[in-house]
Amino acid sequence: MLSKPNPASTTLYSASQELESHAVRFIMAHKSIEREVVEVSFEEMPEEVLELNPCETLPTLFDRGMVLYDLSVIMEYLDERFPFPPLLPVDPIEKAEKRLLIYRFTRADGCWYELVNTILNGNKKEADAARKTLNGNLLELLPLFAHKPYFKSDTMTLVDVCIAPILWRLDVLGISLGEKAKPIKDYANRLFEKEGFHDSLTFAEKDFN
Repeated sequence: MLSKPNPASTTLYSASQELESHAVRFIMAHKSIEREVVEVSFEEMPEEVLELNPCETLPTLFDRGMVLYDLSVIMEYLDERFPFPPLLPVDPIEKAEKRLLIYRFTRADGCWYELVNTILNGNKKEADAARKTLNGNLLELLPLFAHKPYFKSDTMTLVDVCIAPILWRLDVLGISLGEKAKPIKDYANRLFEKEGFHDSLTFAEKDFN
């Protein structure tokens, strides 16, 4: 039985192998946020979490007596609440572009997060189709991975935070990009070497790569 979160603490309820939870853990570790991370299961969602989050989703963040349970909302809240290092640009046009990219990769129909879920949980036909699509999408964006150190940016942003968990799972997903994708591999290694990335990994995720 989980205890209810301390109103004075920052508590993240997180699934141990799920993309969205990993992305939020990466932000919190990168910013060195003092936090409590509680691993919970989708299949056996504790009553304490259900009371906080009527949508029954993970990750769920509890901070300052407030409960957040949408990935984009959680990420932007953490970036504003703990502003160093910043993970979104100040310029409204650039910020809007980053928000659209986050939506494209994590929320839109056929997004990368949806494809990963299908690869891991769909039947063989569905998984094979999703794997082919994700592989193709990554290669199509090869020039963008090569253009700047981070995705369309000179510094890491929330977009990179969302992409990193996917690239960490490529072996598990059965995706091998080959030598022509060296810019993606170099980009991935830059993310994996960032402050806090390895601290964000659960025991299960450490075996993915």
